[in-house]
Amino acid sequence: METQRKKPEKRLDSAPLDALRLVLRSHAIELKPFVHQVKDLPQDSDLEYYFVPAELRETYRPYYRPGRPYKNLKLVNFDHPAISLSFYFKHKYSIKQDVPADQALEYLRNYRDELFNKGLLIQPSQAEQNELRQVDDLLRQIRTAPSRFQYCFSNFHHFYRYWYCSYRYFEDEKPEKLGSATEHLLKHSERVKGQVSQRLNIIFVDTEYITRAIPLSQDNKTIEKILATYKHRHSFGTVALYVKPWDGSSETN
Repeated sequence: METQRKKPEKRLDSAPLDALRLVLRSHAIELKPFVHQVKDLPQDSDLEYYFVPAELRETYRPYYRPGRPYKNLKLVNFDHPAISLSFYFKHKYSIKQDVPADQALEYLRNYRDELFNKGLLIQPSQAEQNELRQVDDLLRQIRTAPSRFQYCFSNFHHFYRYWYCSYRYFEDEKPEKLGSATEHLLKHSERVKGQVSQRLNIIFVDTEYITRAIPLSQDNKTIEKILATYKHRHSFGTVALYVKPWDGSSETN
């Protein structure tokens, strides 16, 4: 009889970020390229991270929970202080083609209502007025002849960047031997209604030996080429609707 594996329990508890930020004011240090040879420091307002000297790790041990981490705090490398650091990101996206017309209509109606209700509270800008007219016009066209268009959903142009940290460290068993690892970082995330979930990263560094950089890169143009074929794009939240005329003879990529 085969034994079923138990799924790991989902952790919902959060660390006290405000209290940690107070401590980090005196603990966090600045790393500079060419001085410490850390490479490609992220410039992203949604990414909050701090460098902490390895000798101060014990202060953060109560928040170190292997296998059951907090949802809003990541101790990136508690066991392996970095002697070199490099950062890179991946463009995280999804795409759904051949969307039914009724789903596209529902999306546009919700988007139109959002624009209209916003205009009741504050004077809309000229760009917002133009956007509302374009959405109304597109809604009328689709209602009249839904089969004349193709529809697609994607968050590609929201340009969500999924950050990674690569680092090297001294092995515990053999101090002269180097190990390497890569970890993804947590980001602040904002939902449609402006609700922001804050997340924080702490990266521990060996300040005596942080010496060597690791270059990495990532690029992908395939989805961009597909989405460029769509004439209309309207964003309601992080996922946009793409619409283009269709005469029945073209094939979806």
